[in-house]
Amino acid sequence: MAGKIEERVELSQDRHHGIVESWLYPANVGLAKVVPLSLGYHISLPIADLCYWLWTSKREGALRNYARMLGCSPEDERVQRLARSSFRNFGKYIVELLHVQGWSKEQFQRVTIQGDEHFDEALQHGKGVIFASAHMGSIEVGSALVRMKGFRITSVMEQLRPKVMMDWIVTCRAKMGVSLLPTAGTGRQLLRALRREEMVALIVDVGYRDNGGVPVNFLGHPTYFPAGPARLARISRAPIVFGVAVRRPGNRFIAYGSPPILSDRTKDAEEDIRDLTQQLVDIFERFVRRYPDQWYVFRDMWPGE
Repeated sequence: MAGKIEERVELSQDRHHGIVESWLYPANVGLAKVVPLSLGYHISLPIADLCYWLWTSKREGALRNYARMLGCSPEDERVQRLARSSFRNFGKYIVELLHVQGWSKEQFQRVTIQGDEHFDEALQHGKGVIFASAHMGSIEVGSALVRMKGFRITSVMEQLRPKVMMDWIVTCRAKMGVSLLPTAGTGRQLLRALRREEMVALIVDVGYRDNGGVPVNFLGHPTYFPAGPARLARISRAPIVFGVAVRRPGNRFIAYGSPPILSDRTKDAEEDIRDLTQQLVDIFERFVRRYPDQWYVFRDMWPGE
């Protein structure tokens, strides 16, 4: 009986994935080629505003985080404005997730790149590259740009519901050359990718978690950030490059890449991991201060929130 149930589940999953591959993804690409990005943004605004009022837990999380960042009450007008704008920018990100699938190389001319040379610098170490980013700006534009440099990318992602949404994102990433793995138990696969001199992409702002995280100072307050990128850099000796792509006026983007960060193996392992993580947090913090409403800050980022 159990075997038959598992077989039915697998058949259902295969059917969902087949629908995405054969119908949903081609429709996505076709629409992206004919619907202007600006129109997609316009359509997303009322939907994002509706989500802001209906998705209570995420709204309150954003308000708490922005209040801590600004040092004021969640009821403060500046906090309310930032939180609502963050939801609107997240709506634009969903549009970009759809739209970038239909972009030609010429359309990437709307993206200005700062720090492109840092990827070449990181490659010279011959250890692969750990690309660290955050829930900020346009993850899709950033991923596409990195892929255009010829990298094979392996990343991790939490399971999403409904299943068809997860299949859609996995398919979109695969078409862009990104292999997605589960968040747990994939360390060896990530190391193997680096040993093949490929790229491993990881997100650093997964919310406050002291279990498996390391203590850091973020926006003037103590918290914890995941140690994964630093531990991987320590073991593999691969450099870390932090990067984000953010929106600019006129439906344009600017993508940033940081100078490579290297593990210092003369230090105690845990000290090295804390220092590497703090360096990443310091770089990320500069982008948060510059583009606060392009940070999708829907999870609590500090203890006691």
